[in-house]
Amino acid sequence: MELESSNLSAYLMIGTLAALVFGSLLYGVYMAFGAGSEQLTDQIEEHSRLHKLGIAHSHQGNGRAVARGGGHSHHDHDVVKS
Repeated sequence: MELESSNLSAYLMIGTLAALVFGSLLYGVYMAFGAGSEQLTDQIEEHSRLHKLGIAHSHQGNGRAVARGGGHSHHDHDVVKS
């Protein structure tokens, strides 16, 4: 049985797409768990920690994290410098 050129091009296209998807998957796993993963932070855990400290959200609009509920803010530490 001989492959027709139209069937061959379909196999080539499907194979290329499968290789791209598989390569992207492997790259994502490497980025999440590979050598560079030490520099990553868990954003949910960090947000939870800030909630426990009472400084997770600021509704003042000036970029300061303000402790609510009788706490105090450290203005020098809370201002985001750009």
